Amino acid sequence: MAIEFVIPDEEAQKAGEWLKKHEPICKQKEVGAIGGKYTWSFTQTGLGCIMVLKCACGKDIDVTDYENW
Repeated sequence: MAIEFVIPDEEAQKAGEWLKKHEPICKQKEVGAIGGKYTWSFTQTGLGCIMVLKCACGKDIDVTDYENW
């Protein structure tokens, strides 16, 4: 059984805009053997899926489009 999470265009755009602003000011360099600096977190609720993008420096952004729940 496979579980797949899809990041809709609006949320992906919001994450991309945040990354463009965050990357130049972030002090955290690449981490891990393959440079896993960013982590996506998906929390399924009864209403929808909460999507959070987190940097290894501790900063994060909730890109969930709550208007479409």
